[in-house]
Amino acid sequence: MNLTGSTRIRGTTGLLNVRGEDHPAADLLPGLTVSVEGVRDGADLTAAEVTFKEGDLRTARAIAGGLVGTEARVAENSERIDNIGQLVQAGRTKVFFALGSAELSAEGRASLDAIAEQARGLNTAYRFAVVGRADPTGNAAANERLSQRRAQAVIRYLERSAGITPDKFLLPAALGSAPVAHDPDVPQNDAEARRVTVTLAVSASARRP
Repeated sequence: MNLTGSTRIRGTTGLLNVRGEDHPAADLLPGLTVSVEGVRDGADLTAAEVTFKEGDLRTARAIAGGLVGTEARVAENSERIDNIGQLVQAGRTKVFFALGSAELSAEGRASLDAIAEQARGLNTAYRFAVVGRADPTGNAAANERLSQRRAQAVIRYLERSAGITPDKFLLPAALGSAPVAHDPDVPQNDAEARRVTVTLAVSASARRP
């Protein structure tokens, strides 16, 4: 897709996708779902107008912010992870929630205790990536807030009850019910979507033999 100086980039809101404010080209973030109107010349498409949902933009910003936040937090920590940008998964758990709830269940607390114990047993620096989700019930804004509450509930438990210090967390992401481009772990049903995924990550260099 080719952009020109006259390409209009706009966000939309609501069920009717009412057009809202104009946006700069910098807001066309990786993973953002867009609709394009323009002129095609063979394989090339010159865009006259690009539109996207404001909710999808917030999701893309949260994901991008998590990546930037990773670098910023690691740089500030006294316990440095080498090769930032090359974090690899060392463990993962999912915490599921009741409909409309951000309250941890006994099973959820047990899962968090287990991954916290795994982290404390590592002989290298580690970080936790926390991603909240919601099912499609309700509107997009409410789902985003609910997924944020769920992510924060998980972080609070890990800090207050499982002994994980705040510097061990990457910037959390709240995805709500929005679809994610190239999602490696798509929820298969509504119950599976009501969750927080907690990933334990270490530097890639720490996993090399």
